[in-house]
Amino acid sequence: MLEEIREHLAEAMNHCIALGMKPPFILCAVSPNGSVIVMRFNEGRDPDPLAQHFENDTFTMPINIMVVDRSGEAARVEIRAGKVSYQ
Repeated sequence: MLEEIREHLAEAMNHCIALGMKPPFILCAVSPNGSVIVMRFNEGRDPDPLAQHFENDTFTMPINIMVVDRSGEAARVEIRAGKVSYQ
């Protein structure tokens, strides 16, 4: 499950770049079971974990992801049973 989440996070970052958002990005992923991860993404570097809590070592669906860029622009991504939607 966590590997699938990582793939969705990378997809969300690529979507934000395609929208013209500028790094660094702060990403917050939240699950209804209380799992959360907050990370900073800079170009050419590994993500910096800022905060995390995993309830029972997993995320449950739906997962909501908010991404904020350096100018304060925001994007929201929702993952529901493998379906990803962008807002």
